[in-house]
Amino acid sequence: MKYMIVAGVMCQLLVLCAGDLFTGSRTDDPLGVAVSPHTLLLSQDQPGEVIVHTSIPLKDVDCPTVQLNGLPAKSVRADLQGHIVAEFSETAVKAIVAPPEAVLTLTGLYKTAESFSGSDTVRVVP
Repeated sequence: MKYMIVAGVMCQLLVLCAGDLFTGSRTDDPLGVAVSPHTLLLSQDQPGEVIVHTSIPLKDVDCPTVQLNGLPAKSVRADLQGHIVAEFSETAVKAIVAPPEAVLTLTGLYKTAESFSGSDTVRVVP
């Protein structure tokens, strides 16, 4: 029983810390913008969407304004920390990038009408 409790606590800690794997830990962007997958394989189907993690609180954002290099988000939701996670069409993103790399910029408006912008550079492989 004690091992099950310890395992449960460890799983919860892992889930809470997982957000740090996507925001801030591999990006220098002040808004924590991190694009996944970090390598786009143009000749292969990948997960079907490009996911952008941030350290921007979802509660502060006008969600319909969120875009990636001008592409509208398929969905915008919060991660476990309440930060924006935006999904974009893999096909649409691949159509606007070229090897060897691309800078993808997430833009949008806060509910105060102030704009935000943050970028991540991804590898692009033919």
